[in-house]
Amino acid sequence: MRFRLTAADGRLLDEGEGAVEFAAGALVVTPAFGQPLRVAPADVVEIGEPGEYGIRLVLREGPTLDLLQLGRLRGQVLAELRDARTEGTVRDLLLDGVGRPEVFPGAVDDAPAELRLYDDALVTLPERGEPDKLPYPFIRSISLDGYRLMLEVAGREPVTVSRLARRTSEFTDLLRDRVGTAAGRTSAFLGALLPGLGALALRDVAGRLRDGVAAARRDLDAVDPTIWPALVGAATLPERATCLATLAELGELWIGFKQTVSVQRDAVGGQPWADPSVTPAFQHDGGAGSFAPGLGGMLSAGIVSGGLGFDGPFQAYGSMLALQFLGTASGAPHAIRPRADVRRGLLVPASTDYGALTATGGRPTVLAFALCLTESGALVYEVLNETDHASYVYRARSADEAVALNRALDLIGFRVSAIYSDADSAGSPYRSAAQRLPALRMLRDAYTGRVIHSDDWAARLTAALSGMD
Repeated sequence: MRFRLTAADGRLLDEGEGAVEFAAGALVVTPAFGQPLRVAPADVVEIGEPGEYGIRLVLREGPTLDLLQLGRLRGQVLAELRDARTEGTVRDLLLDGVGRPEVFPGAVDDAPAELRLYDDALVTLPERGEPDKLPYPFIRSISLDGYRLMLEVAGREPVTVSRLARRTSEFTDLLRDRVGTAAGRTSAFLGALLPGLGALALRDVAGRLRDGVAAARRDLDAVDPTIWPALVGAATLPERATCLATLAELGELWIGFKQTVSVQRDAVGGQPWADPSVTPAFQHDGGAGSFAPGLGGMLSAGIVSGGLGFDGPFQAYGSMLALQFLGTASGAPHAIRPRADVRRGLLVPASTDYGALTATGGRPTVLAFALCLTESGALVYEVLNETDHASYVYRARSADEAVALNRALDLIGFRVSAIYSDADSAGSPYRSAAQRLPALRMLRDAYTGRVIHSDDWAARLTAALSGMD
């Protein structure tokens, strides 16, 4: 194998013979004499296939790495690299969704890509360019034109999905099903918290409180003024209730819910057919007629009919001949054979465990959170049903900016540690995500600080907000 490492400006950095392998989750190129080059799969922004049985990798820092004369090893290296790159990209860029994804090969905006359908979002991983995440609540419509799908997504340009070949219908049906199922889970969860709400009102509330999307208290009060206290009472820890009362004095309140654990259940049960007592009967005549089965019986019937086959004048013999042929006349009775027992084991089909959707208990499957948009131009993010969270403060001058920050939080899965943690040093696990994810950059730019919950929490929060005037 030969390799060639070229800088972004075309300068040759290194080349020669060497070996290539995957080790400890990375692609390692080892020259015959020299220092090995270790490439993390997530650092590969583009994969190409030049001649000479080679692979071309464009790295995030700008250089290009060509692996040439791979021979039969080329296909194996390419497959392992693509698999490792997608897994590494999803992990390092905080793109994974809820549940186990269904994976489809295809293209996004005509660029070859891997498509992943999670319980809550569509994630696209192109071979060239940056990955993307489309939460289902923001997908407004899906239209199919031949083998091309057009996804209308709120707040951005439409996304085109193609090159699914024979799996086009499968992908389209599954995407529509998962978008609808996600909305159904939200409706079922809210219905359990608001059992006294009518069907139309519940539909309105579920449309406002889509998975991961917060709704303003004034909008919920317009539907029914008892909705807000019911949701707060059902999903807020007692120690966070006083915090919420303090936030209510500082500005406009919003509340939201985000499912964090899959409640989709796979099919279980079922077993192969087996019957220990009765052998299946594949010949159902039982020898009951006057003629034997098969060719011999046919010839006998032909002789009885005067050598004319089955066109003989059987009607001349009356009904007794027919009864005799059926074995129901006097003589040998009709032998009834037992029918095989074909009962099978029970199968529980795949389903949604709506009862597992809960915002209470030691391990809630739904995150309950509040947003407070203050008059000083701050947005406070507060988790209501978990104790190991601080209050996080962001700059937001309007409701539109608050909505944008809410959506950005959803895109990173509400992993707030990626916002306040160091992302500049080489030792940071969030360095790549902070550089490549627009949503995380927005949150980090708007972030001003956090306030740990303690006895003087209210005073320190007020001080943090006063500094933003």
